Amino acid sequence: MELTVNDGAATGIADILETWASALGGDYRGYLNHAIRVVQVADLLHLRAGGGEAELPSALPEFVVAAAFHDLGIWSDGTWDYLPPSIERAQRWLRDTGDETRIPLVTTMIDDHHKLRAAAGPLSPVELFRKADTVDFTSGIVRFGLSARDYRAVRRAFPSSGFHWKLVRLATAGALRHPLHPAPMVKF
Repeated sequence: MELTVNDGAATGIADILETWASALGGDYRGYLNHAIRVVQVADLLHLRAGGGEAELPSALPEFVVAAAFHDLGIWSDGTWDYLPPSIERAQRWLRDTGDETRIPLVTTMIDDHHKLRAAAGPLSPVELFRKADTVDFTSGIVRFGLSARDYRAVRRAFPSSGFHWKLVRLATAGALRHPLHPAPMVKF
C-alpha cells in the first residue's frame, strides 16, 4: 500500500495540540507525530481489512480528536493513569466546539485504546484506533498484518522525535512507583 498523508487530519491534530504545547514542552513534536502516525496507520489497517478509500479513518473528526487527546493526560495532568483526564479533556473540547454528538465514540476510542483484546469489529473506529495505537506504541513490532515497509514509511514521514524513549522512561517510573499496578491504562 502506498502512504497517502491526509493533511487535513495532520493539521486538525496540530491545531488541537497547539493549545497544549506548553504542557507538552519538549515532547510536543514527538506526541504530535505519534498522534498523526496513529491516524495514518488506522488508514492503512482500514484498507488492509477491506475498507474503502471513501471511508478512511483520517477523514473522520472522531479519529482526529481521539488521536490528539488519547495520551494527553500524561502531560496535561502529570499522571501515568492518564485515560480519565485524557477522556475528560477530549469531552470538554468537543462540548466547547459544539460537537457533543461525537462524545460517546471518542470516549470509547480513548478508553479502549490499550485494551488487550479486540474492542469491536475489524472496521469499527474503536478497533482500528486500538490496533493503530498498538502498532505505533510497539514501534511496528506488532503490526496486525500491516507490512513492516508500510509502517516504516509512516515512521519516516513522522519520526518518533523521542516519543518512544519518553514512554520507556514513564513506564519504568510508573512500575517503580506502583509495582503492583504498573500499567493502569491497560484493559483486558
